[in-house]
Amino acid sequence: MINKLTLSICAVLIGTSSYAQAKQPEFAAHHCKAAEINAQHYRNFPDALLEAQMRQESIAAVKQARQDNRHKSGDSSSLVDMLAISDTPGYVIPVVFHVYGTVHNGDTVNDAVIIDALYKTNEDFRGQTADYADIDPEFTGVKDSLNVEFRLASLDPDGNPTSGIIYHPQSSGAGNYSSSDVKNDHWDNYKYMNVYIQNDLYADGVTNNSGVAWYPDSGMSDDGLARVTYNGAYLGTNTDENFRSVLTHEFGHFLDLIHTFEGGCKRGAAKRCGKTGDKNCDTPQQNSWQMNPGDGGILNCLGETINWQNFMAYSDQYANYTQDQVDRMVNGLNSNARQTLWSASNLAATGTAD
Repeated sequence: MINKLTLSICAVLIGTSSYAQAKQPEFAAHHCKAAEINAQHYRNFPDALLEAQMRQESIAAVKQARQDNRHKSGDSSSLVDMLAISDTPGYVIPVVFHVYGTVHNGDTVNDAVIIDALYKTNEDFRGQTADYADIDPEFTGVKDSLNVEFRLASLDPDGNPTSGIIYHPQSSGAGNYSSSDVKNDHWDNYKYMNVYIQNDLYADGVTNNSGVAWYPDSGMSDDGLARVTYNGAYLGTNTDENFRSVLTHEFGHFLDLIHTFEGGCKRGAAKRCGKTGDKNCDTPQQNSWQMNPGDGGILNCLGETINWQNFMAYSDQYANYTQDQVDRMVNGLNSNARQTLWSASNLAATGTAD
């Protein structure tokens, strides 16, 4: 098995790479730069940093609501129903895929591949895969799922029928913040989750980076820049069963999740777990992104077992989110930049209502 810790899950702004001049390996060796790009975004836009800080402060209310509703039943508005695995999703997110070129590293991107990818991502979020039951025992009590469904839009911004999959001529650079493709081709960010499928994400000749996504931000949504960008070579059936969950990883970023290895492992940070690292207390700190049973071990600097199977890690067996991560995503879904997506009026407008 290829070690997924050597894969590029969301490498961003890496500049011109020697891989562009030499034969590229199957996957890029660069790890995710989500911390760096968001730090740069917050330096460029102080209002975005303030919004992120305010969003962080509201998570406590989400956690309290879950506790208050834990034993309720029959109330369709309760968080218990929204977070449970059921046939009726608590959240529906209208999605549009913008596809640039249909051959990515020799693999074809078509409707069937995209439909399969989205179906499997929904399974990941809702804990409906075999791996969800096959995790380290330390995390069976905190693993969790989000009752969400990402649905292809069936009405476009003008109210016309659509498949939710739009094909464009081959292009590159949608992983760069101010991509002209994103600016020109986006659908209203407050109505649709825009996913851009390209092969060369940063227009630098490198075609083995896999994806990138930014956290919720009203300024990006206002400017039509909110998005997930992803490489079609690693989409659905174009890759193996485990690595196709990197799309789930990127969707997690879109809903405000941070890498589980953010900030490394520091003894002093254990008491501040809600404000350091990935800001989730039920995902133990990781020494680095290079931690799997067969590569770097699974014990952190405190001797704790890490949740190496977490969707927000770099894993050889993607399997689960945790309760704190689900709370964080629910909070992200209720942010100004995301809450209109799943509103009843918007589901009707995008043709994604039941």
